[in-house]
Amino acid sequence: MDLEFTRGDTQFIKFQLKNGQNEPIEPTIDDNLYFTVKQSKNSTKVLIQKKYPDSIQYADGYFYFTLESNDTCNLAYGTYQYDIELKSGDYVKTLGFGTITLTDEITFKGDE
Repeated sequence: MDLEFTRGDTQFIKFQLKNGQNEPIEPTIDDNLYFTVKQSKNSTKVLIQKKYPDSIQYADGYFYFTLESNDTCNLAYGTYQYDIELKSGDYVKTLGFGTITLTDEITFKGDE
């Protein structure tokens, strides 16, 4: 899924993981879920990372997290790549990926 929004804006992200029977997957206590943003797929530097259960919440069959203004306000305009990865014990699975395009803003964080 590709996302586009104004740099420095707060974004609420909600997604669902489903099993083969099209039912929501509920995470276990040992599961970690990562939302990681980098400049490109070849980059080693993590620009943004959200992690379940720390900054990603789960409720009613959905995962929720917020990209805060501070997460993007100092990044350059342009397109970045992200993925969502599940780690459960030794099992690691990339569940999805896409791009985030940060567009122009007029009121910068320093103007507020």
